[in-house]
Amino acid sequence: MSRGTTGPHTRKRRLRALTALGAMGLVAGLASGTMASPAGAVPAPAVAAVQQHPDGDPVECDGKVYASFGDPDQLYTADRGPGTVQFTPLGAPTPFLYNAIGVNPHDRFLYGVTFGTTTNNLVRFDRNGDFTDLGAIEGLPPALYISGTFDDDGNYYVLADNTGEIYRIDVTTRSVSGVIDVPELADPALDVFDIAFRDGFLWGSTDAGAITRVDIDNESVDFFPGVLPGGEDFGGVFTYGNGDLGFFRNSGQLIRVRVENATGSNPRFTVLSTQTTTPATNLDATSCFLDSSADLSVRKHSPKSVEAGSEVSYRITVRNEKGDSSGWSLIDDIPAKILSPTTSTEGCEITDGLLSCTGGPLAEGDHVEVTVTGTAANASKPTTVKNTATVFGDDADPRKDNNKDTTSTKIKPADDNDKADGKKQAPHA
Repeated sequence: MSRGTTGPHTRKRRLRALTALGAMGLVAGLASGTMASPAGAVPAPAVAAVQQHPDGDPVECDGKVYASFGDPDQLYTADRGPGTVQFTPLGAPTPFLYNAIGVNPHDRFLYGVTFGTTTNNLVRFDRNGDFTDLGAIEGLPPALYISGTFDDDGNYYVLADNTGEIYRIDVTTRSVSGVIDVPELADPALDVFDIAFRDGFLWGSTDAGAITRVDIDNESVDFFPGVLPGGEDFGGVFTYGNGDLGFFRNSGQLIRVRVENATGSNPRFTVLSTQTTTPATNLDATSCFLDSSADLSVRKHSPKSVEAGSEVSYRITVRNEKGDSSGWSLIDDIPAKILSPTTSTEGCEITDGLLSCTGGPLAEGDHVEVTVTGTAANASKPTTVKNTATVFGDDADPRKDNNKDTTSTKIKPADDNDKADGKKQAPHA
């Protein structure tokens, strides 16, 4: 179900020129002063515009997920593992607060916007976590910007909290190049706390658990309720290398969501996995998968036949055939005829019969084994149950035909053997 802004509220995209912003008095108010560079910051270039090729080393884009949180604010890498995410500090804490982080695909540096001062400054981070205060963004009204991302063309989008206005920023000139009005997002009950770019849309979520999809061209938003657990902020949103969406919940959880038919009127959402994280405030996230690719495969093994009431064991193997995998998720809907399924594999859990696993980096040629056991249900006649396991790599996967595997197990009635023995022992007439 979705609620869009089609109809009388729909407007074509209005990319207002900077001169129009100036006429509103926004440029003059922002250009009058800039935030002084804090101690420990890398000095900004003398020129007003950001350099095309900044000094320092770009951030790593081999499947890295980045997060920032805290007061003082600290940048981290979010290192995914079996069932958990560990945050590793990158550089030192900043003496200012910032949010709306994103990685520019053109120069591969991480950018954010400061808040809590008279201006919202553009800051840039390199792979060591060293930052450069680039100064105020021309044409950007003072506001709280906690949602931000880059598109594939290097445009930086930031959403002003509780205003419904999304500003497109050119980081090379440090100026606003357009404004997208989405009035529905001004409603505090529909507040979005971060955005990520995919397929021409900006994706986020509300604290009620609805996924939001902002159409940049048509200045509209669709809401898809009931996908995520409600009642809490999802302060960090990012895109995996295979197109899945990651949602960091401030209370300490990473939820991975697969989106099918993403550009259609009825996209389909599947929660693939969850991982526990550190609870955080002022949480934000982004990712860079430009250099990562891995061919993951899955094989499932099960007994060909079992007797009703006996134990059934499944063995699932996730293997990296080629490349360096930065992480993966796996799901397997255990058949209803397999009762009380359990698993002791680290990073795996079974909820309502659905097996969900998460794993960390997997080097080329390495593999991980997952085991599941259950009990074969009663059957009045021989019954074949099929079972399919599917792996989802965090990175782009060049080969999809080996991402799932199906096995079949025949459950035989418990008295079949007794009947067979009776027939053998029956006296001849």
